[in-house]
Amino acid sequence: MIKLAILFQEDEMEHMDLSHPEAGNPGVGGTAFCFLLLMKYLNHYQDVVDYTVYQLKENLLPAKKAEKADTIRIALERAVADGNEMILIRNHQTKEIYELMADYPLKYIVWMHNKLTIEEIRLLDRWEAVSRIICVGREMYDYYLDDSIIRKMDVVRNMFVPPAGELIRGDEYPPYVTYTGSLTYDKNFHLLAAVWKEIIRQVPEAQLHVIGSGKLYDQNSVMGSMGIADKEYEELFLPSLCDQEGKLLPSVFFHGIMGEEKYEIYRQSAVGVVNPMATETFCLSAIEKGACGIPVVSRRKNGLLDTVQDGKTGILYKDVNQLAPVIADLLVDKEKNIRMGQAAAEFARNEFLPDRIMGEWIRIFQETEAGLPAAYRKPVSNYDNNGKWVRRIWHGIHRIPFLKWIPSIHDLQKK
Repeated sequence: MIKLAILFQEDEMEHMDLSHPEAGNPGVGGTAFCFLLLMKYLNHYQDVVDYTVYQLKENLLPAKKAEKADTIRIALERAVADGNEMILIRNHQTKEIYELMADYPLKYIVWMHNKLTIEEIRLLDRWEAVSRIICVGREMYDYYLDDSIIRKMDVVRNMFVPPAGELIRGDEYPPYVTYTGSLTYDKNFHLLAAVWKEIIRQVPEAQLHVIGSGKLYDQNSVMGSMGIADKEYEELFLPSLCDQEGKLLPSVFFHGIMGEEKYEIYRQSAVGVVNPMATETFCLSAIEKGACGIPVVSRRKNGLLDTVQDGKTGILYKDVNQLAPVIADLLVDKEKNIRMGQAAAEFARNEFLPDRIMGEWIRIFQETEAGLPAAYRKPVSNYDNNGKWVRRIWHGIHRIPFLKWIPSIHDLQKK
């Protein structure tokens, strides 16, 4: 029996019922949602994995065993005292937390929902107790081909439980453009806002529906006058969505943070937009929209290449200047829209099911227990993404013993 600890340290929620993630995201961040889904479906493998969740905030979780710990130190002490062999943590810990973790005799599995900093790359590479670093998609994994840390990396795609079939959009739908994501600068909503007037010039009846808030990841944000994002960010994008008198355009609707009720909006949407610059490592929102039969628009970059099939389930442009024309085209060309929407529903409702994904997690836990190394995965596609073809050459160079000293691309970027 594998003894596994899970550290659930998301700070943005407390006193929430998070026990049914299979019903949809209850309004938490993407990383937290993925942890919740893993807890839920690990319950189906109780004969293989005995797991306990140690949470820093008091929430109702889908785990059979969950303990509240006031600090990470207390959580680690309990994890060891309870006889756990390994612990699953997220990346982007502080230097102090990583140093604290090194004091405890656990095998660490780092679930990487965000790109590693250069300091994390060097630290996790050297830290012997780190057994695996889990990438959430193939494009994320390939980004580290040139670095020695690839020897610890593995790929497990985020899982997704599709909503009810009746929520799949039909062939008749209004011209709604729906954006989902945190209203913060790094999610790039302002780029969509900047072209909205151009879109409604081409398609006057179009509406923009925005699901999300600046408080999704920071409940203590000081919000702007409309209460939808922090003051500075609101002042950046609101002028693009207001008339000359400063009033919000009648075609724009802000819905705030939503749980499963967002699917009713998806069911009526013509086009889904996620992070227009595609800085995402995976993008669950793209899968959620696709599962409702909505073609998704974003940039051809990073994790969107894992979650949107360009030209089939949506459109991935190379230049952000194509954002408005692509959206307008999908609003006008109904035949293309329906065809892509149907393909999106088929893709999203089959490729990311827990039954497909959980076997990979069990394999990783078993290999970690046995002390087995991660197997290298040779790149197979999208060689133009993040200079992958160069990274592959660099990987080959580093396999030559007397050339291992050559810096990785990440090291050169730091310098």
